Amino acid sequence: MRIVTTPMCKEIVEIAGFKGFKVNKNPDNEDGELAILMSEKKTKMNSIVIKLNTVNQVRDSILEVYKYNMLKNKPNLDDEVFKIFEDYNISKWLDKNQRNELRNLNSKIRVIVYTIFLKEIVEDMGFKIINLNIFDLDSKKHKEVILDDLIAIENNGLDVDYLIFPDYFKINIDYLSPKLQEKIVIMPTHSNVFKSPIERVIERYSILEELNL
Repeated sequence: MRIVTTPMCKEIVEIAGFKGFKVNKNPDNEDGELAILMSEKKTKMNSIVIKLNTVNQVRDSILEVYKYNMLKNKPNLDDEVFKIFEDYNISKWLDKNQRNELRNLNSKIRVIVYTIFLKEIVEDMGFKIINLNIFDLDSKKHKEVILDDLIAIENNGLDVDYLIFPDYFKINIDYLSPKLQEKIVIMPTHSNVFKSPIERVIERYSILEELNL
């Protein structure tokens, strides 16, 4: 089978044991039979759509892609994936009991987020999102409501522990009080984050784990 994947998914395909596959930002430019890509991409050929925002999404995506490996050359793949995360001390998010304990601790921390990828991460880690209603809006409007939200938090003393933003929002926080500024967490994205989906998720989880210290 001729496999084509995008650069962001290349590492996942490699770990799943594939060799000789093509890598192209635009899979339809290749003579392929199956594209492996992230959900925001589109392709004309048959495709496997994977998500890579959370630790469990990365693990599940590797195992899902492996189903299409005709050689089945990695019988202990789940253990291999666990070891990868264990080396970075976040394999606890793959262990059901440890994950439940961590989520219980994080459930006491109230946060505000404005993007789907951040929502998925903080939900997976068990933080309490107090502005879930924003996700009923068109995603293009999320950034528009931030200024009003910050002003309301500043003026009304909303009970929130952290406000988590992607770095591309470029928010001017100079007018906010030092107390509120200290609650803002900026999450790296795009060129400011590792190209490796595994290193990327490790970095983001590590940042958010600091919130409960």
